[in-house]
Parts: sequence; structure tokens; C-alpha cells
Amino acid sequence: MAETFASIIVTAQHISGERRLVVHNPTDYPLIGMGAQGAVFRISAEECVKIYQDPREAVFEREALEAAKGIAYFPRLLRSGPNYIVMEYIEGPSLETVLYQGQPLTERMAGQLLGILQEMRRLRFTRIDTRTEHILVSEGERLHVIDHIGAFLTTRQVPYLLLRSLEWVGALLPFLAYVAHHDPELYNEWCLKRKEGVDDIQGVPEIPPAALLPTK
Repeated sequence: MAETFASIIVTAQHISGERRLVVHNPTDYPLIGMGAQGAVFRISAEECVKIYQDPREAVFEREALEAAKGIAYFPRLLRSGPNYIVMEYIEGPSLETVLYQGQPLTERMAGQLLGILQEMRRLRFTRIDTRTEHILVSEGERLHVIDHIGAFLTTRQVPYLLLRSLEWVGALLPFLAYVAHHDPELYNEWCLKRKEGVDDIQGVPEIPPAALLPTK
């Protein structure tokens, strides 16, 4: 039996020299997110579907969510097909939006960010990174990380993109201080890799020695 969203088509086109996704949606399902690889539609109160332009990317993200089964930080994978995955729908703004609007990074948030990174390491993801725009904040200040296509494709052992996105919203130092206090071994590893220039990314923020971080 065909899924009711099967008529939605996501393609890639080059417009003014830039690659962009184009969506053909003859259904009533609302578009709730668009990324570099696919588009997300809400299909019920509890479910959303991500439809990919490249079917291989559906496989990559499904593998990551299957590996993370049962971990609350990751959306539950409900079912999948050749070019889509159906996940639980998570209600809430992105962490980027929350912090940009002026809410400080709370200790609860910082603890969950560290927990997400620790789980990625435990799951043996090769890409231990995310961005604040890819983290949703649901009721009770619970964090959920989305967009895992690169989990086993790229290699990054220090969360440079997360650190950079936290820096943009003024939340970098509180997070670094939390990590330095609660997981000093991991923090020292970040400092060493940053000094060695591992994982070359433009605009990577400095990771100061723990002794220079603010204290409560």
C-alpha cells in the first residue's frame, strides 16, 4: 500500500549558480522544514516524513536513527522507504531560535548538549557534531537532535559547528565551562585537537584552557 505522501517530489535544481531543492507537493501536508538534502512534512499529530532528493541519503539517515534507537535525544524512526523516512514529530523551536531570542543557555540545556555528544561517541558516529539549528527544544526544555545524514559519512571528533553556532548566539563560554567541569577529559581532548588543527573548518572558535573559563 502506497503511503499518502508518495506524490510529493523533491528535486535539486541549479538556480543562479546555486543548488537548491525544489518541492512539488500536491497534498495538504504542510512543509515544516527544508535542508540541503530533503524536505520535511508533518503527516499527522505524531509523525513527520523527510523526503530526500537522493535516495542514498535516506539510507544514511535511517542507519543513524536505527543505531540511536531508544535514545531520547534522537527522534524515533517509525518506518522508511526508498527515498523517505517517517519519524516522530517533535514540537518546539530550534535551540538557535531560543538562544537568539535572548534566553540564556541553562545548565539543563548544557547538560543535554554534552549528553548528545557523548551518545554520538558511544554510538561510534564518525561525525560528532551538530548545530543549534538542528536541535529542537520541546516542552520541559528537552533537547532533540535532528539531521544525521553525515553521522557515518564524515569525520569530525570535535563539535566545531556546534561551538561556532553557540558562539554566534553568545552561549559558547557557558557551554565550554559546563563541559570542562563535567567531562574534563573530553574538554582537554578538544583543546588538543583544536591546537593540532584537526578537522579544518572555517571560523572555528578558540577553545581556551579550562582555567580561563568563567566560573559560577
